[in-house]
Amino acid sequence: MEQPIRVLLVDDHPLFRQGVRFCLEDNPQIELAGEAPDGPGALRWLNEHRADLVLMDLRMPGMDGIQTTTALRKRWPDLPVLMLTSEDGASGIRDALNAGAGGYCLKDAPPEELTRAIEAVAGGGTYLGRGVDPRVLREEPPTASSPTPGKTPGGPELTPREWEVLDLVAQGLGNRQIAARLTVSEKTVKTHMAHILDKLDVTTRTQAALWAHNHPERRPLS
Repeated sequence: MEQPIRVLLVDDHPLFRQGVRFCLEDNPQIELAGEAPDGPGALRWLNEHRADLVLMDLRMPGMDGIQTTTALRKRWPDLPVLMLTSEDGASGIRDALNAGAGGYCLKDAPPEELTRAIEAVAGGGTYLGRGVDPRVLREEPPTASSPTPGKTPGGPELTPREWEVLDLVAQGLGNRQIAARLTVSEKTVKTHMAHILDKLDVTTRTQAALWAHNHPERRPLS
C-alpha cells in the first residue's frame, strides 16, 4: 500500500484550516501532517518534520504566500507547493507560480477538486484551478519591442511529440504518468521537457502549462 501524501497546511485563518482538515480527514491517500498560521511558522515546522506538499495560502499578513514559497523553495527546492487563493488573485497567482508554486486551487473549490490538485502537484504535475483565466497570468501583453517568454518570432516550433507531452503536463500529469501514457521511459519524458522549456524560454513546467493554455493556436493541425 502506498504511503499517504503528507501535507503541511499554511493559512492564517483557524476556521479555514479546520475546514480543510475536515475535507481531508477521511481520505486515506492524503494525511494532514501539520498546520502553520503563517510563513515563519511553516519554515520552522519544515525544519523539524517531513512533508510531501505544502498547501499555501496566497494572502497572509507579514510574510505572504509568495514570500514563503520563495524562501521554502530555496531551502527545499524539490518540495511541491500548491497555492490556495480566491478568484481575484490573478496577479498574485502569477507571482506565486514564478516563485516556484506547482499550481493553484481556489478556496471555494469542492473537496474532490482540492484532492485532485494535491495529488497532481505532489506527483510532480501542475494544477491550474478553475475560475481564473490563464491568459491573465502572463507577465504582460506582448509588444513589438518586448516579446513575452515563449513568444519568439513566428512562435516556438514544438514537435508533435513535444505537444503531446506538453498537453499532458497541462492536465497535471507528472513525468512518471506521462511516460506510462505515452509508453516511453521517464528519461525520455525528461528530455522532451528540457527541450520544451528551452524552446518556450520558461523555467518551470507550470509556466509551460500556462503557455499551452494561452496559445492553443500554436498546436499543430491533427
